[in-house]
Amino acid sequence: MLYAVMAVCALMACDNIAEDDRLIYEPLPEVNRSVLIEDFTGQRCVNCPNAAEEIHNLQQEYGADAVIAVGIHGGPMAVYPNPERGIVGLATETGEKYNEYWKVEQWPMGMVNRGGVCPFTEWKARVREELQKKAPVNIEVNNTPPDADGKTLISVSVEGVRGNTTGKLQIWMVEDNIKAIQLMPSGSANQDYIHQHVFRAAVNGEWGEEISVSEGKSVGTETTFALQADWNRDNLKIVAFVYNDQGVGQVVCVPLTTKIID
Repeated sequence: MLYAVMAVCALMACDNIAEDDRLIYEPLPEVNRSVLIEDFTGQRCVNCPNAAEEIHNLQQEYGADAVIAVGIHGGPMAVYPNPERGIVGLATETGEKYNEYWKVEQWPMGMVNRGGVCPFTEWKARVREELQKKAPVNIEVNNTPPDADGKTLISVSVEGVRGNTTGKLQIWMVEDNIKAIQLMPSGSANQDYIHQHVFRAAVNGEWGEEISVSEGKSVGTETTFALQADWNRDNLKIVAFVYNDQGVGQVVCVPLTTKIID
């Protein structure tokens, strides 16, 4: 009889707990928001070094992890490589397509989290505004050291942290510290100008790949990519970002792994 009474009391105790209170959802920790600046630039553009300086200032103020820039060379101000003539050009066919798609008609111009093309004088205000928003996803990037043919396996994991996110995952290869000619604001030609965060290639297609992730879940992708022989592997970085019609939700930039880490 005593056991029966205890069982009834136990059932009654369970009935007193509302169904919604039995499983308590613990929200995921917030992820620091980073901002992508797509800098449409060119080696023949005399004002483009001013835009590069603005990026440097923004990264000094907010941190290079918070403000991630990619210099996209294209249009009439850009220079294509010509090894036979010893010309180090930084324009690419993909960069040309990006310039055309976004209808860039003046240089330098840029986009902050794909909020529309604007002059570099507006970047600071837009960066400040974007950094105040919450990141909907967390992105992690890894790669294997390049093999003898320069091939590396790039893996990207996207975790939903705020609601459900649908859009595209874009992976780019970017290179720092490239010495190449650049026209300066004075009109002079600087043969030893150091170009930073130069767009080299789209790893997973010009516009990335479709992605959909729910809060608390993760999705991933792997892509084998061949590095070009004239790229300095020690200066290469992988930029990965998730975007949709509302702009860029999150972006990360990590150095390319070139050696096996013990």
